[in-house]
Amino acid sequence: MLKEKLFHGYEIQCDVIQMGKDYTIALYGGGRPHVGCVVMSTARPSLSGVGIGVTSSVISGVGHKEEFVARQFAESLAKEKNCTVVCSCGIHIDNITAEQIDMIQKKCEKLIERILAGEAAALNT
Repeated sequence: MLKEKLFHGYEIQCDVIQMGKDYTIALYGGGRPHVGCVVMSTARPSLSGVGIGVTSSVISGVGHKEEFVARQFAESLAKEKNCTVVCSCGIHIDNITAEQIDMIQKKCEKLIERILAGEAAALNT
């Protein structure tokens, strides 16, 4: 499990589970962790013919805004590992401000960097 501290005692947590060559990511935190959005990304040859691209499918709960973050995690790891990744995400903080949302996005980018660097235990197997 990886964690990043936020503000007012909140944090976000990220569990990465390797499943054969694929991965499942659980990203959650704030005051009420939950499942707000699920993104499944599958690596494939790039449509331009150069490198690897990804195709993603998204299921978002009504009123949930986690797609941007879940998509970043799923697509980044799928492309890096040339596999399929499912990211389930739910971060909730009451009365969140625009600045706090920006902070969460930056902390999520940091978590992605840590995962891609192999810091998550699942990536070291």
